[in-house]
Amino acid sequence: MDESIGRLIKIAHSRLNSQLDELAKPYGLTGVQMAVIDYLRSNSDEVTQKDIENEFQIQGSTVTVMIDRLEHKALVQRIKSLKDKRVNEIKLTEKGQQISNLVKNYIQDYERDIFSQFSEEENKTILKFLHSFEK
Repeated sequence: MDESIGRLIKIAHSRLNSQLDELAKPYGLTGVQMAVIDYLRSNSDEVTQKDIENEFQIQGSTVTVMIDRLEHKALVQRIKSLKDKRVNEIKLTEKGQQISNLVKNYIQDYERDIFSQFSEEENKTILKFLHSFEK
């Protein structure tokens, strides 16, 4: 095979990030911030900073600054965990919830466009391949 899978994945990743950045720009956000907002929406249980670090493979200091900025924009709030008072849960505010709905719709439309190019069997293979990186 002459094509580099790693290079193609990097191109796909970069394109998705730049398109998410474009969607986020009118709201004064970045694509990564939008992805974190979407993560908080889809994981409405207790989400901590550590969970965000692990999910996005981002350093703790970077997540701290990001949460500070999202909190300043009234999109998230830190709430003391009932399970461990040393830990803050990160929750969407009502404003953050509204933006998360836009992100959800965008991601669903984007994925629908991508997957519509392939058969159901090919889509299963693509997802199986991508899930192999989660291990």
